[in-house]
Order: sequence, then C-alpha cells, then structure tokens
Amino acid sequence: MNQAFKTYITVELTGILETDIAAVFRAHGDEETLDHVLKVASEAKRIAGRFGVDARQAEIAALLHDISNVIPVGEMLTVAAQLSVEVAPEERLYPRIIHQKLSRTMAACAFGITDRDILSAIECHTTLKPGASQLDKVLFIADKISWDLPGEHPELAAIRAKVEEGQLDEAVLLYLDHVWSQRDQLKLVHEWLIQARAEMRESILH
Repeated sequence: MNQAFKTYITVELTGILETDIAAVFRAHGDEETLDHVLKVASEAKRIAGRFGVDARQAEIAALLHDISNVIPVGEMLTVAAQLSVEVAPEERLYPRIIHQKLSRTMAACAFGITDRDILSAIECHTTLKPGASQLDKVLFIADKISWDLPGEHPELAAIRAKVEEGQLDEAVLLYLDHVWSQRDQLKLVHEWLIQARAEMRESILH
C-alpha cells in the first residue's frame, strides 16, 4: 500500500472487499458514508441489470466510490500531490471535488483494483465526464438517486422514473441539466460535467 494511504487506512485488509470497506469506514467512525456506499452498491447492481452492465463491476465501483472520504477535505490537495493525481485549476478552488479522483487512486493502490472500467466509473462518479461508458453512467446515477435528502426533490423522482422506464441516458441528462440550472448558486461546475452535458444533449436532442 502506498505510504500516503497508511495514515488513513489503519486496519488490516483481508481482501474481502465488503468486509474491508466496512472496517475502514468504521475505524474512522463514519457510519454515514458506509451506509451511503452500501445503498449505492445495491442500487448500482440493480440498475446494471436493467442496462446490460456487469453487476459485480458496478457493485465494486460503488463500494469504493467514496473511499477517499476518510481523508479530511483540508488534506486532499496534499495527498493528491503526493500521489501525482492531476488536479484541475477549478478543483483547487473546491478541493472536495477531488475525492472522486482520490477514490480511484485508493481503489487501485490500496485495494488492488486493476479493472480500468471500474476505476473510470469511480473517477467520474460525481461529475461524469465526456465519453462516459455505460458503467460510468450506472454508478453516476446510482450515487445520485441513493441520496437520502430532507424535503421534496422532484428532480430525483424524475430521474428515478427515467431509470425505471429504461432510459439511462435521459436520466443522466436530467441530472446534468439540473446542476446546470443551478450553476449560479454552486461553488463549482466541473469542466467534465459541462463537457458530458454538451455531449449527451447532442446525442439525445439532435
């Protein structure tokens, strides 16, 4: 394991992913993130089955997508530099967004994931990216519809409905459009999201 991770992964890993994920988050007292990743894993498996995506790939990606949450936000830029993770200029303004890239690196370097499709999905689960694969989209949308948010969120209900109707791309675009509609209130609209949205609008609406 890379030395940079030993500060954050203090438990002995067994090689059984579900067991190790639970142990790492519990060592940090982070039951909230553990509960979230388990919900996303269940949802990702279900959605994968609807769209011909490998369910185990989707489950592994989901279990690891937020593993870098064990790194305090104030330390993410430092860890990214130690690991030579490329950081875009806008990400330096809002370091929390780097967690998707850090989770990819942790999945590879700490948990031994070599499957490039899984690593790609982890890397873009928050923002998506242009040229997204079906697995990328499955994890992206599973993450969004697994949020347990207070209040009414009609956009999430609409996204869930699109998934149930078998329209994965349309579900993804609904979320991307929702983010874009709020761009003036957000700290950051990531370049990947902007590019992915433009690409999907071109594909779906033209």
